[in-house]
Order: sequence, then C-alpha cells, then structure tokens
Amino acid sequence: MKTKFQFIAGVVLMFLFLIPGAQAQILQEKSDVIKEYGEPFSSGVTKSGENYLFYKMPVTTKASGTYNQGRVLYFKTFSDGSEVCYKFKVVEPLSETIYNITSFTRNLVQIEDMQWKDYAKGIVYNIKEVKGVCLITAEYDNEVSLAKVYKF
Repeated sequence: MKTKFQFIAGVVLMFLFLIPGAQAQILQEKSDVIKEYGEPFSSGVTKSGENYLFYKMPVTTKASGTYNQGRVLYFKTFSDGSEVCYKFKVVEPLSETIYNITSFTRNLVQIEDMQWKDYAKGIVYNIKEVKGVCLITAEYDNEVSLAKVYKF
C-alpha cells in the first residue's frame, strides 16, 4: 500500500512539472492570476470577445534549453462582474512535443488522437503542432462524464 501511494505521489509530482501551475489557473479569478504571476506581458480582447492575458515565462528543459514559454489565459465574465479562467494555451518549441505527449499519456486518460482528459479536475488537453511550435490547449469541461457512467 505504501509503495502504491509513493508511486501515485511521484506521478502527480511529475505531472505538476509538465506545465507548472497552469492547471491551477483553470477556474481561478483574473485578479488572483495577476496576483500570482504579476502584470502580464500583454492583455486584450479576442475577435470573438474573450478577455485574455498573455505571459512570457522563461523555462529551461533538456530538450529545448532555455526559451520563453508563451501562456495565454482566457476568461469568461459573469453577471456579477467576476472574470474566471476557463481555458489556457501554452506555446513551446516543437522539441517539447514528444515530452508533452508522453507526460499526458502517462498521467491522463486519452480520449482522442492528441487529446487527453483529467477527469478529477474536469480539464481537457489538446496538443497540436502549428507553424513549428507545440501548442497545448487546456479547457474546462463541465460535462459530468463519470456521473453518466455510474447511474444510481
């Protein structure tokens, strides 16, 4: 039992280093994100009307060396005026793609080609190779899939 717990704890720690702090941003208020990461590199509104914050974060990996990871966080505005993160995108060098795929496959449930789900947190991750970069998109999925499986 102790060995199983240590294995699970190790897997969780490895996943936390995959995209540091990124999954915690889902369902976080915009003001809390800014408190945690500081002023963004830029911010604005997309053509479809979504508010976003863009951060450049220095990252060092074996595969790519040191580079600026781009992170875009998207927010929905509610009737009370609060803005909550429901989606983020991470842009990394193409050399990070295989590492990300391996980590997602090891730690999440693959639901389609290049798509994984964290059922515990309700987050769906997609990986695409676009114009020479690895693009990871994570979006909150409020579908209650497990409830459909275990009907009482």
